[in-house]
Amino acid sequence: MLNSDREIDGNNRKIDVENHSLTLDVNKNLYSSNQIQHSTEPKRLLQVDTRIIDNPVDVYSTILGIVSKSDNGISNCSTIGGLKMIYENKDLFNAYVDLLSKYKEGKAKGAVRWITHIDKNNEQIDLINKFLNIGIEIRHVNNLPPMSFAVSDKQFQGTIEKMDQGKMFDNILYSTEPLYIKHFQLFFEEMWRSGVDAKQRVDQIVMGVEDEYTKVFENQLQIKNIFLEVLENAQEEILIIFPSLNSVKRQAEIGLFNLFKLKNQPNFQIRILCPFVDVLKEILLLEYSKEKVNSIANIAIREIVRQQSISSIVLITDRKNLITIEVKDDTKEKFEGAIGFTTFSTSKPTVNSYLSIFETLWAQTEISDSLRIANEKLVESEEMEREFINTAAHELRTPTQAIMGYAELDAEVFGDLLENPKIKSDNQLNRTITHLQKHFEIISRNSARLDDLISKLLDVSRIESNLYNSLSLHKEGLDLVKEIKESINIELNQKIRDKNINIILISDGIDGQMIVNADKSRLHQIVINIVGNAIKFSNRNDKIDITIREKSLGQKNTCEENKNIFVKVSDSGKGISPHVLPKLFEKFVSDSDIGTGLGLYISKNLVEAHGGKIWAYNNLGRPGSTFVFSLPKLI
Repeated sequence: MLNSDREIDGNNRKIDVENHSLTLDVNKNLYSSNQIQHSTEPKRLLQVDTRIIDNPVDVYSTILGIVSKSDNGISNCSTIGGLKMIYENKDLFNAYVDLLSKYKEGKAKGAVRWITHIDKNNEQIDLINKFLNIGIEIRHVNNLPPMSFAVSDKQFQGTIEKMDQGKMFDNILYSTEPLYIKHFQLFFEEMWRSGVDAKQRVDQIVMGVEDEYTKVFENQLQIKNIFLEVLENAQEEILIIFPSLNSVKRQAEIGLFNLFKLKNQPNFQIRILCPFVDVLKEILLLEYSKEKVNSIANIAIREIVRQQSISSIVLITDRKNLITIEVKDDTKEKFEGAIGFTTFSTSKPTVNSYLSIFETLWAQTEISDSLRIANEKLVESEEMEREFINTAAHELRTPTQAIMGYAELDAEVFGDLLENPKIKSDNQLNRTITHLQKHFEIISRNSARLDDLISKLLDVSRIESNLYNSLSLHKEGLDLVKEIKESINIELNQKIRDKNINIILISDGIDGQMIVNADKSRLHQIVINIVGNAIKFSNRNDKIDITIREKSLGQKNTCEENKNIFVKVSDSGKGISPHVLPKLFEKFVSDSDIGTGLGLYISKNLVEAHGGKIWAYNNLGRPGSTFVFSLPKLI
């Protein structure tokens, strides 16, 4: 109850809208009578009046006067008892009816608004509907302030009496002080914005929907108790996201897993998302084993990668309660020292949003597990494929080399026979042997092609095993110009003559020498593949330019120029098809109907195994394409 000697200070006021608590002190002068203060500010036409009224008749007439004289809206905040008091005093209720009629007729502006708390009570619902029916706007809040009040643009009255059963209060604080009026108007607006429309609240009660609200807590002990209480009250399901292993350990310390043991029931489901799943399972098994419970069948755990952006523990129970606990310092061992603010919400949109996040993460882990299993099977399949290729190639190589060896011997025999004078004189025998010689040449040529294919398959198998050392690189100092000439003369000379190709080789080296650190046989393999391709796609009488320099050639590359030598092979053929160019160095990719599409793939891997780079592009302004590769200098 407000007393006449209460200190009042209009300049000192505090509002805690979240908890709907309010402090209002007036400390200007003390008076022993009911009249606390009469003052007139300079340049004001109206007298400012702030006083306590403790005469029931005056209280009633003052409240009636505020309603009757309001012409710009009135805002009320009270328990349901305040509404009951107004309804049971017909003059007061009719005053509100008359005021609303003025608004409807345009004789006054504004609206009548009311903030209260509506319980699951049919009598309360009937009363709320009566006020809604006459046009009063009402909103429900969970926590009402300790003071009930009414405020218009000119007057304010309030009381801290409870108004049980609609009883008229015994005293009120009345004021026309603009500071008080502004203060309570702001306070009302904050509560109004956070309130729930009374019609929606009534519908929730009628349909049996739980009251929805969101609260923020800062007290660590209160947070711990709420967290454990919500877990204990869960009936069907618990969903948790732990952001770190330390957060799991802290939860174990406060008794989380003891509660899990109580929920070890067939129809109860617990799902957990966290990093370090194996460690969590060990903690759970340890806790369960203390009670000689070895089964955690109703708990499903999936692993998520720890992310810096996730720094809160998320708990959802029965798909209708949500707790998010901010982890302020994850290095702390104690629960209370690690946490910050905590939000507890039963708001359906909020709960559903976090539920959607949880289910999305859960589904992603399932997809991740499926991909991991599929990848393991793919790796296993590729391993079997490589093993088969390797075995098949070796099995094919033995008879192929035998065929090649005998074909080479037979070539010498055929040569000797054709030089024999007796055979030369026998035209029929000479023709037969010549014919057989051609057949052996075909056998020899195709066995060589088969041997080349086997070699490529073996190289692919080694490359895909990620074993560059299995490519057998025996590096030494080699004269690059000499080696390129030798490869062309030995392996490609016949093809060059067949097409009458003109090979032009340009080198920057001193005395024509460019020394690289490379494997001789593998270098020949690279040159044969690159230059052989240029010959294959060139027309008759074309030319091929081979340039060897210490500076980068063609497109920009990532090699260090002072440590590498660059070889450019440029032809004037048809060029590289646009759809082939982006994947030119991939396995089984070819721009020709002839060949396996393995040569460039192997060449790329051989160059990179040496520490170099390889790339290709179509010539600008002229036909053909250019291949460039680099090899390290001998230092």
